[in-house]
Amino acid sequence: MKTVQTGLTIVYRFVDWIIRLPRLTRIVLAGVFALALTLVITPLVDGFYIANLYDLDTREAPALFSTALGVVFYLLGWRLIIGFAGEVPSANRAVVWYLTVGIVACVLVVALVIFGAISGTVV
Repeated sequence: MKTVQTGLTIVYRFVDWIIRLPRLTRIVLAGVFALALTLVITPLVDGFYIANLYDLDTREAPALFSTALGVVFYLLGWRLIIGFAGEVPSANRAVVWYLTVGIVACVLVVALVIFGAISGTVV
């Protein structure tokens, strides 16, 4: 039981450290997370679209969908880790989930780039 509490304390201390970073740093961090998420979901969306919904008239739809999800993730980050003028964001469970998804997306992007470089293909 004490190990779980210690782990949660470390996680919330990390979240609090992120929230206390300068505002510009948090804006860039939210942008990096949004871009990483967009890059990770693009092959999935494209594959689903080509396999099930492909139409020559709507060929830009998967790019628009992936971009829209990236923008939504950026706006979510703005609300959770940046905050509006005069507002100090709080460390809560939603921020933990946002940071977790963002960090996982960044790790997946790096893994996809490494896999693409090793295999000699563009992923």
